[in-house]
Amino acid sequence: MKKNFPMIVFSCMTAVVLLICIYRSLPRKDAAEKAPEIADVIVAVDATPETETEAAWETETGRETESVWDENKRVALTFDDGPHPVYTVKLLDGLAERGIQATFFVIGENIPGNEEIIARMNQEGHLIGNHTYDHVKITDLSVEEACEQVEKTSALVKEITGKDTEYVRPPFGSWRKDLECSFEMIPVLWDVDPLDWTTCNVSDVVRRVLEAVEPDDIILLHDYYESSVDAALLIVDALTEQGYTFVTVDELILE
Repeated sequence: MKKNFPMIVFSCMTAVVLLICIYRSLPRKDAAEKAPEIADVIVAVDATPETETEAAWETETGRETESVWDENKRVALTFDDGPHPVYTVKLLDGLAERGIQATFFVIGENIPGNEEIIARMNQEGHLIGNHTYDHVKITDLSVEEACEQVEKTSALVKEITGKDTEYVRPPFGSWRKDLECSFEMIPVLWDVDPLDWTTCNVSDVVRRVLEAVEPDDIILLHDYYESSVDAALLIVDALTEQGYTFVTVDELILE
């Protein structure tokens, strides 16, 4: 018996080891129960960013669709009497921030000393028009005197930009159809005049424009008054919200 005892112990130990190996190889119930939960978490983690991204894209797309300007609702902003060394610069800054182009009918006598402003208008895509040299009533002048008024202003602009001022805003809206000066001129009047030069009340100017404006209108304002410049930028923001696009007057007149 004593001789066989070591063999019996060895056999028992071998059996125990074998049973442990078999047990470990069997599938665990708790792991199987947790497997679906782990899988669900993996799926959820993988799906969440994609779902959020798609939702965000759809939301952003919707916003872009809502903010797209209506090309059929165009309007032209025009400014008379500049350039002003302070207020015209403020206006150009505001228009640049908004990506808006306008039309400036400049007075010749205001150009000397403000050449950089004229150059900036041209560089930033604004249309530069002619408002005579001294802001005079064209119909009170002879043909020679009237031509001199627009030609002097045009010469100053051309020296800076290389372009003639083909579009003319006659002061007081008085134009002579018989004018044949040294370059072709197209008179430009207006559809909406809030009389901004008569008041410093910004809200009144904005209200007058918004109440009267319609698609393809030309709005008359002045960049020689701070209140007019402040009103102009508020008008731009309001009309943008209404779906208007802003163009220079040549885009309205030539189509």
